[in-house]
Amino acid sequence: MKEIEQKSEVRLLQALFYVYAFLIMAWIPRFPEIKANLNLSNGEFGTIISTGAFGSIASLFLTGHLVHKFGVKRVMLTNVWMMGFSYFFIVRTQSPGIFFVLNMAIGWSTAAYHISVSAQSFNTIERIKNLTIARLHGMWALGALATAISSGVIVNYLSLSVHIGTLAVLVTLIITLILLRLSPTLVKPNTNEHKHLPLRTLLSSFRVNWLISGGLLCAVFLEFATGDWSAIFAKERIGVSAGLAALPYILFMAVMIIGRLNANRIAKRFHVHHTVQLFAFTGGFGFLIFLAVAVNLPAEYKNWAFVATCLAFTFAGAGSSLMAPSVYTAANRRSSLPSAVVVGQLGVVNMVLVFILKSAVAWTAQFTGSLAIALCIPAIFLIAAAFFARALKVD
Repeated sequence: MKEIEQKSEVRLLQALFYVYAFLIMAWIPRFPEIKANLNLSNGEFGTIISTGAFGSIASLFLTGHLVHKFGVKRVMLTNVWMMGFSYFFIVRTQSPGIFFVLNMAIGWSTAAYHISVSAQSFNTIERIKNLTIARLHGMWALGALATAISSGVIVNYLSLSVHIGTLAVLVTLIITLILLRLSPTLVKPNTNEHKHLPLRTLLSSFRVNWLISGGLLCAVFLEFATGDWSAIFAKERIGVSAGLAALPYILFMAVMIIGRLNANRIAKRFHVHHTVQLFAFTGGFGFLIFLAVAVNLPAEYKNWAFVATCLAFTFAGAGSSLMAPSVYTAANRRSSLPSAVVVGQLGVVNMVLVFILKSAVAWTAQFTGSLAIALCIPAIFLIAAAFFARALKVD
């Protein structure tokens, strides 16, 4: 099998993050259309879009074992094809029941892909200096930003089904080709009986580190909420066009990219846990202040309200930028289990709590009639992330 140079390996690994994000985040700016197609209220839509967490939880719990047993290549190929199939058809249905099933499949496959590519990343980082998880997460955020911009531009020119369906086919084929090229370096199935990790061991070794899990939940919850609600808030509450409604999410991702791609530089000058504390406080309070400004401006100042909305999500992106990759690195450092299992176990706890809280946001918006009030919940969680930053200290 043909060997691959380290520079090429790094570029292809970054491409796995970038292209993956380009697909899974493409439909977010078009959530208002999906909500309208399904004819659901805010509470109903927020709940059904959160049901992907059920598939994610099962996948996060089992995929680490599957990667250890079958290797990264087989697991990633299987799940990227499942992901592409599910995205292709989910934007074509008007049935909440079919949407629920396909959303579960998306939850499973995206979580499995995340675990597999994270396991491969930790393996590559051990061999290649100066490559970090924050840098790879930055490439994911760059892909999310690129797809948010393109989605905002073409929303008035391409139908939802053509846009997402075409992306599903192209991304599935591209990732398949990348994996085939990376095949010599991908983590192989375990062949050492002494290092075998049976499922019963996986079950008995499951532990919840509440400091790590709590920090991750607080760090990523506003990111999830931004993906679910930023376009709907801008379109339905502020009253901007479908194309402009994607801008708050674009700004959120842009500043997140800047933070993650500069994580190494920041870490060399400041302690990571101190930086995370500052970002969490600044991001959370900045979001709350500008969100309050946006919803309290009179209707005739709609443009200024939209500017305040964009500033709110810009602060949110800055606050969310550093902690998630830092938490994954800390969790992997603290555990003796394979990295795929560590990522999966951490994700199980996180997804259970995220599903509960995402539903709470959706029904808060439904019962209060104010999406702004509901969005205060994840902002408060981001502020609380500062109190979990001590988990990032290196002994």
